[in-house]
Amino acid sequence: MKQKNIQAEVIEIITDGLDDVIIDNSLEDKLEVVLLDENPNSHAILIEEDREEVKIRFKLNFKAFDNGVFRKYITKRIERASAVIRVPKNKKVIVYGKSVGVTSKSYKGDLSIFIEKGNVKLNEVQGDVLVKLFLGNVYAELNKNISLDIETTNGKFTLNNKKMNNKFYEKKVNSSPNFKVKSINANVILIRE
Repeated sequence: MKQKNIQAEVIEIITDGLDDVIIDNSLEDKLEVVLLDENPNSHAILIEEDREEVKIRFKLNFKAFDNGVFRKYITKRIERASAVIRVPKNKKVIVYGKSVGVTSKSYKGDLSIFIEKGNVKLNEVQGDVLVKLFLGNVYAELNKNISLDIETTNGKFTLNNKKMNNKFYEKKVNSSPNFKVKSINANVILIRE
């Protein structure tokens, strides 16, 4: 676990080496990173900070061997590591990754997620959200004042359990939060109060 007082407004999370990332609200004005690893000491937390942004990375402490052994049914080894990142309110969080699950526990700030595949669970959305992914599922709970911009080429989009058009745009008057999803094969499941 690492804790750090931060001044920067932008927090970048590079999820290489992780299976899941959970973003939560910090009770204090500190950044807190907790690494949950099945194999102790196999990952390290790296935090770099400058005036404008904080970068959080995770490094494998061992060399992954890629021998040419054919493994039937197993396509990719899972890392067996996840992280809980507690962020102070009203920061802009950007998540980058390839194959990772991202969960937000109703984070009170802006959130941008750029992943290739995985499940994105946002619970209650309380800021601007941008999700770009190739394959996976996006789940979120929205209030009625959030503007929507959803585009999924081959996936399905449901709003309150009702199937919607794959390209959907709805701008609310005087709406501050925006919810935007751009995807090719992702399913988008939204619940609006």
